[in-house]
Amino acid sequence: MAEEKIAGLMRDFVKTMATGDVEKTLSYFTEDGVWVNPNGTFRGKDELRRVLTGMAQMMRDMSITECGNGIIVQGNKAFFEHVIAATVEGQRAEVLAICAYEFRGDKIKETRTAFDRLSLAKQAAKGWLPKKLVNSIVKQAEKGLR
Repeated sequence: MAEEKIAGLMRDFVKTMATGDVEKTLSYFTEDGVWVNPNGTFRGKDELRRVLTGMAQMMRDMSITECGNGIIVQGNKAFFEHVIAATVEGQRAEVLAICAYEFRGDKIKETRTAFDRLSLAKQAAKGWLPKKLVNSIVKQAEKGLR
């Protein structure tokens, strides 16, 4: 498949994901598609449907914006640097994400996503106890960095 077509598919995929349309988003994956992300490894349409449904319920008003390196395609593999912004637990949050994709034909065979879950938790925490706990973990993780 042409590299320009892969970049277009990736842009369409994330637009669909941002709308929360689980079945349409799922249609971009092969039947045996795999998504590895900080929440786990999800294999096949049933597991992918479960994680996409959970994401759609948890993250409202989502937008995905290309940044940095944007999309880089080489053969049937691609890299995508972007910012995900959404309302999570009533709080607006945004996080930098990096995804590596592998395609089989015009479908996603596998994607691996990395993002900072702690940063997302820090932005989304509400209530004094959750904020205190998250900030304590952040402070411990940053010890010696400042």
